[in-house]
Amino acid sequence: MSTPPHTRSFTLAGRILLPLLLLGIGAAAMKAAVQFGRKADKAPIQTPMPDVELITATTSDYPVTLQSQGVIEAITQTRAAAEVAGRVASVSPAWREGAHFRKGDELLRLDEADYAAAVANAEAAAAEAAMQVRMEEARAEQALRDWKKLAAGNPESDLVTRAPQLKAARARAAASNAAIEKAKRDLARTVVRAPFDGRMLRTLINVGSWAAPGAALAEFYATDRFQVRLPLPLDDFTLLESPEGTPVTLTATAGGRSVEIKAALTRTAGEIDRASRTLPVTAEFDASTLNDPLIAPGLYVNASLPGKTLRKVIRLPRRSLLAGDRVAVCSADHHLSFRPVRIARTTRDDVLLAEGVQPGEQILATTLAVMTEGMAVRPVTADPATP
Repeated sequence: MSTPPHTRSFTLAGRILLPLLLLGIGAAAMKAAVQFGRKADKAPIQTPMPDVELITATTSDYPVTLQSQGVIEAITQTRAAAEVAGRVASVSPAWREGAHFRKGDELLRLDEADYAAAVANAEAAAAEAAMQVRMEEARAEQALRDWKKLAAGNPESDLVTRAPQLKAARARAAASNAAIEKAKRDLARTVVRAPFDGRMLRTLINVGSWAAPGAALAEFYATDRFQVRLPLPLDDFTLLESPEGTPVTLTATAGGRSVEIKAALTRTAGEIDRASRTLPVTAEFDASTLNDPLIAPGLYVNASLPGKTLRKVIRLPRRSLLAGDRVAVCSADHHLSFRPVRIARTTRDDVLLAEGVQPGEQILATTLAVMTEGMAVRPVTADPATP
């Protein structure tokens, strides 16, 4: 059954007019709400003011103390070597690692039988050479007397008076005496004696071993004076009062016990260390009076050296220093501004400023997560004169 034409037209008109009617009602309601509704109050925008600590900048003279570290070393360390060949016949009780000895003590003795025999042979040869000299002298005198009996004037050749023979005999006698001295030196070299008061570091040969000329026997060092090589950064070295004679305090801690040693600078290294860009200085001290087994080569020590005094610097805690060598200065109305500074020196806890801040200015000493130029802050602590 078909829908009448007038019914279809009504349905189409309703589909179009109904949405338009709803839109009009909604627009009218919104206009009425805007016109007659209550307006929301606007809240004021508040900028947070962080609580901060401020420090008043003051100038003062600051004596610099330089810090370094190093290892104690022996100034004189020797490797003893055999001067003659031979079998080791005996060693002294000091011929062991760590043993002490005195200057002139016998440390080692080689078998000396062959060298004693060499001395005896040399003395015999020298006695025979001396006898030949006396015989040639007598022959020369006799030859001169015979010439005077047979001829007048001087002989034409010195062979007549046996002068060459006498000269040769005297040369052989001198060589024989030199041979005696050499044989005695070789005999003396069979004994190794301590050249100084020292301590044995390590032994390389023992009784029954064969020692060839030049063979290493032992290593030992003198116990009278020790040294410490102390590397200094170049900035620290420029603050050193003097590279020679400056007093140095060395400290070491072991087993809960602290040791303090007084030393003095003696010299500066001949070149800058290329790897660390430091210039080492050497401190020495008298170890002969230090009766402490802990003070020995190999001990690690910390060193404290007096440096120059920095004049009229401003001392601040390191937390006051911002990136780019700047500080935050607080104005009288508590607003921050950034200021570049020149640093004279930094320590573990402080920074010393040479330029950029005037005495009496307030410096920020609180670390803030965010800081901007002109930012307002609220001081909450008393204003200390020093950090």
